[in-house]
Amino acid sequence: MKSKLYVALGMLMVISMIFTACGTAATAEPITIIETVVVEKEGETVIETREVVVTATPEPVVAAEFTSKDPTTWVEPTFGDMDTLDNGYAYDSASGDVLQNLYDKLVWFNGDSPSEFVPQLAESWEMSEDGTVYTFKLRDGVLFHDGTTMTAEDVAFTFQRNLLQGGTNSPQLLFTEPILGAGIYDIAEIVEPDTSKTPYDDATTLATYPAEDLAAACELVKSKIAFDNDANTVTFTLAQPWAPFIPTLAGYWGGVRSKAWVMANGGWDDDCATWVNYYAWTPEQLNELGVGNSEMGTGPYILDHWTPGEEVVLVANENYWKTEPLFEGDPVGPAALKTVVISQVEEFNTRLAMVQAGDADVITVGSQEQWPILDQLVGEECQVTNTTDCVPVAGQENQPLRRVMGLTTASRTDVYFAFTVNTEGGNPYIGSGKIDGNGVPADFFSDIHIRKAFAYCFDYDSYLNDVMQGEGERSLGVMLPGMIGYPTDDRYTYNYDPVKCEEEFKASSWKGPNGESLWDIGFRLTAAYNTGNDQRQSISQIIQSGITAINEKFIVEVTGLPWPAFLADIRATRIPIYLVGWSADYYDTHNWAPIFTNSYYGPRQNVPKAILDQYEEINTRAVLETDPVKRAEIYQEFNQLYYDTCHGLTLFMTKPRSYQPRYVTGGESNPMIDSFYYVWGKK
Repeated sequence: MKSKLYVALGMLMVISMIFTACGTAATAEPITIIETVVVEKEGETVIETREVVVTATPEPVVAAEFTSKDPTTWVEPTFGDMDTLDNGYAYDSASGDVLQNLYDKLVWFNGDSPSEFVPQLAESWEMSEDGTVYTFKLRDGVLFHDGTTMTAEDVAFTFQRNLLQGGTNSPQLLFTEPILGAGIYDIAEIVEPDTSKTPYDDATTLATYPAEDLAAACELVKSKIAFDNDANTVTFTLAQPWAPFIPTLAGYWGGVRSKAWVMANGGWDDDCATWVNYYAWTPEQLNELGVGNSEMGTGPYILDHWTPGEEVVLVANENYWKTEPLFEGDPVGPAALKTVVISQVEEFNTRLAMVQAGDADVITVGSQEQWPILDQLVGEECQVTNTTDCVPVAGQENQPLRRVMGLTTASRTDVYFAFTVNTEGGNPYIGSGKIDGNGVPADFFSDIHIRKAFAYCFDYDSYLNDVMQGEGERSLGVMLPGMIGYPTDDRYTYNYDPVKCEEEFKASSWKGPNGESLWDIGFRLTAAYNTGNDQRQSISQIIQSGITAINEKFIVEVTGLPWPAFLADIRATRIPIYLVGWSADYYDTHNWAPIFTNSYYGPRQNVPKAILDQYEEINTRAVLETDPVKRAEIYQEFNQLYYDTCHGLTLFMTKPRSYQPRYVTGGESNPMIDSFYYVWGKK
């Protein structure tokens, strides 16, 4: 890793000198020149040469000016294509970054605060005294992108349809719990409450249940999300008080779509007799239809086109409804950036070259290892994204980039083990599929000693210092610092310990075909990450080197996959060990504890049901506890169980930075928002 960095730095030094020469005047320094003179010597004319020290008159110093090639077009090269444009299904950052620009929500964040909210499509809202009924009064005159008027029926249908479309790969668990009951993560559980029999993600099996049961589930959802077009109101009736309900509505999964458009573009037809036909569709199915490959929202941008694997292009909604700010400093009217081009460029050097040439307006960093390269091109540093509050970098005043510091984050990248992988149709990640030195069995990570060995063999300090450039904070638990239940010490964390790693591998019960120990026969498996994400690649390589260093017969191969293929293989539980990140949907422990265990990642890791049931009992008890002290005590049970089962390695919180050209203006520093182009501008 370091050798690559040195080569890149050498190249950047040359580029840096070129940039400096273009923007900085020559320095006035004494120089020695050879002067030729004609002199009279002893009555004769003689030509002589002599050295003379002179000081040249310097050119006036002119500060460099930074302007873009086109102030109305934003070009963003990045890695990781969208999964789908159906915001009822999409649950990945690449899709979310686009969707939040196309769809408005009932509520929105109050400036940079991740926990304060203002009405957006709603004009106002009221909550009942018992905290179970929310009524939203909608704004009048809001138009969809096709010019039709948004109604209360559109809003209610959006949430009804999304809940009924369901699927455990979707974000609908964020709504099923508050609306249908704590611990309910999919609409299928309403039809079949026995979770050992519930046909999750299986519309064919779900359709075999009595028609009256299916219709009843649909009618329940409709009764929970009611509308009144005359009063222009939508009412949500929750199963129990739910503190994070308003925060949940602010996410991109809360974007409102046109009912007529959804029905005309392959979505549910609003008939309770047919909803099961639309249940748990895959991105591939959705993207064959308008509901998955197009959009119809009310947001500040309209989709121009999406060419999968290549680019997404958005254009400004010139009829955007917002004429008054939602909070102080909020822009109004059509977006200043008229066109946004998001292109798929996996190589960091290519993305960097585009920024240096003025052909891109943001540099997407794949790893903190790339920070030193970018620092060579930084001319000013800001502590916030307000670009008027910046100071020059000494000696680099005319360099073209801005470094923004002091940002906060609500995300983290971690390591996950699959207890049993799917081998249907073959599985390239487990080699021979046997303990024979050339593979591992499908249930390799079901052995607690294997999971703990990997935990002890990971060099956490190397990751922090070499990859994160020292800019990270070790997570002491699954939840984020400051959340209820976050540990006060490191009792629930694993540290690098080769001795314990060796002990755990030798304690494994895995044997070779002739009874050989795992330590003697060895193994081979593949760890996966999404291509373009250099940080995750480096994490994989640290896993690889740590395991091989303990025993040269232990081989961990590393492979990168395109984002859609990576997601698909995770969802299919095909990858035995993989790297993936999580960004908070709302800033509360309940958005982390269940997600990492019983509701989202746990099932994808094939964690045994008995363990998942323990997590569900703890998490449900905790979220329904209103006393924060008692709730924190319950989460210590969670922390202990997660440590004991060791089905994932929580790593480090990043201390984030942002690098951008100095002609960029505007922006926000809310950790819950990323790539919201409406607030950006260019000179």
